[in-house]
Amino acid sequence: MTNPDWLEAAAEHSARVPGMLGSVFAWFRDLEEISVEALANKLDCTVETLHWVSLCRKPEGAAFSEHVNQIAEHFGVDAFELTGLLRDMEVAAGLRAQQDSPVEPEERGVLMAARDRPRTPENKP
Repeated sequence: MTNPDWLEAAAEHSARVPGMLGSVFAWFRDLEEISVEALANKLDCTVETLHWVSLCRKPEGAAFSEHVNQIAEHFGVDAFELTGLLRDMEVAAGLRAQQDSPVEPEERGVLMAARDRPRTPENKP
């Protein structure tokens, strides 16, 4: 089966549609400074398959794992790599939201590094 002529254009369009895997892939490629070919290699698929996957909605919520597995099975991509990529981008989105928040840094709930000893006046930063 040959791929339709419109596939690449549709995948490029999905990069601008929030909620589509194409937008997640485009953002990942920008952050990692990698090509479409390198991303396809990471997911163990062809560029054409990556274009098809780009047209899927982004898995979210309680059915996240089920949806990732369905996508991976249907298109033959690496489910482990796809899950890792999506989780990494969720973390990046959370960090971006914190940076864009008008809330003061002390109120953002930023995680602090663990301490080996309790704070005392001698070891306060």
